Amino acid sequence: MASGAVAALEEVGLDGKVAVAGQGGGDDWWDLNHVAAGTQTVDVWTDTRLMGKAAGDAAVALCKNPDISKLSGTTKLSVPGGSQVTSILLTPQAITKENLDLVIDSGWLKKADVCASIAPSGAPPACR
Repeated sequence: MASGAVAALEEVGLDGKVAVAGQGGGDDWWDLNHVAAGTQTVDVWTDTRLMGKAAGDAAVALCKNPDISKLSGTTKLSVPGGSQVTSILLTPQAITKENLDLVIDSGWLKKADVCASIAPSGAPPACR
């Protein structure tokens, strides 16, 4: 959606002049390319390696004791319909021009994609 907002702003000459935030930061390289270009202010990313570790740790713990109420590091969340689900919440990372290297260094996205068509004069540190 953030890329769509950036495209709409480009159409009216407001790209880079209006704050745009997105979420996904690793799923779609073009959102982070917009961050690198300065047309998107921030994108939110949660490292899937952390998600995988949390899921694996939970699976092992549940194999030892299937009582989910005994699983550490969980919280209950209400969902539509009034049900509650046990969840493990991870802290997302705000990705800006200053820390784009976090996603690139993770190996999730390629520098060539994130930094595509970025002018050297305005390139963020990760694209230099």
